[in-house]
Amino acid sequence: MPYTEISPLARPIISQIVPYEPGKPISEVQREYRLDNVIKLASNENPLGPSPKALEAIKNALPDLKFYPDGAGYYLRRKISERFNIPDNMIVLGNGSSELIELICEAFISPGDGAVIGIYEYFKYRITMQIMNGLIQWAAMPGLNYDPQALYFKGDDRTKLIFIANPNNPTGTMLTIDETDWLMERIPLNVITVFDEAYWEYRNIDLYPNTLQYVKDGRNVVILRTFSKIYGLAGLRIGYAITTPEIAKALNTVREVFNVNSLGQVAAIAALEDADYIAKGRQMNADGKRFFYKELNRLGLEYVPSKANFVLIKVNPRGRSAANPLLGREVFQQLLKRGVVVRPMDGYGLKEYIRVSIALPDENEIFFDELELVIG
Repeated sequence: MPYTEISPLARPIISQIVPYEPGKPISEVQREYRLDNVIKLASNENPLGPSPKALEAIKNALPDLKFYPDGAGYYLRRKISERFNIPDNMIVLGNGSSELIELICEAFISPGDGAVIGIYEYFKYRITMQIMNGLIQWAAMPGLNYDPQALYFKGDDRTKLIFIANPNNPTGTMLTIDETDWLMERIPLNVITVFDEAYWEYRNIDLYPNTLQYVKDGRNVVILRTFSKIYGLAGLRIGYAITTPEIAKALNTVREVFNVNSLGQVAAIAALEDADYIAKGRQMNADGKRFFYKELNRLGLEYVPSKANFVLIKVNPRGRSAANPLLGREVFQQLLKRGVVVRPMDGYGLKEYIRVSIALPDENEIFFDELELVIG
């Protein structure tokens, strides 16, 4: 299909936006490269799939697909409110947490309003701010880590939002309890802090900030979480926000009434009840990361220790000539031909990096076998 230029009728800002590059689906890679077996390690999905309880709930709900979904998400919001001991008017459901990012910007960003975003933070923040003609206030991330002082001092009188993906995609790094407390003591009360906690279930409890307490204290904070990662429901697109009733009302005002489908709602309710499944996913991820680090050290590759279910890898072995670096997109293309899908990071300015999701043990081994052949 030939490349199509953007319509001249589009808003001028649209032509300046670099679209997010999603991971290639398995079926597309199989068709393009005539492969029988493909493993996808590009989108931080749970390789275990959904909880059996969630699958059973989906099966039972199939006969009711002729009806519109519950626009208020009553039962799911009630389940979440019980889980976190908060009123259900502090919960907003979204078509994945990505839609909730859009709702936040639609509700609070007018042209010229600012948002502080780390230079290596999740792409969705910058794209949504651009769509709203907002001002992006870039904060440095030295060593690919958050710097609370950089986040704070980038703000000014135009700042309405601060985005913090904790842990961050694609770096896997996070703000600690002390760093978060330092920042929250200084952020003005009229600025909304968005804690994107898509990988919250993978957290180290001893290091992770209790952001929910900020909301309970009435601070202008939005917490975003999702069922797309450890719960294995990425294909159903369902996430939720926890925030103050006033912010929730603003988000619901711009929210599409039937934004979360019926199957996603019943599956999420069932998934929340399966604690054993979550524990199994956490353990598999911890074991997988240990294997990753061992193999990366063996290959002499630099990487960022991750607080999530993926690892950011610099593809140039230590000692390789800096004059002829191996690029992440080259490795991505070569692995693609071998039936392994990873994510190149040049869209973030990290040209020598790939991001790789932790998978099943045999898939992790295949990845490293193929990677070793590709990097020579």
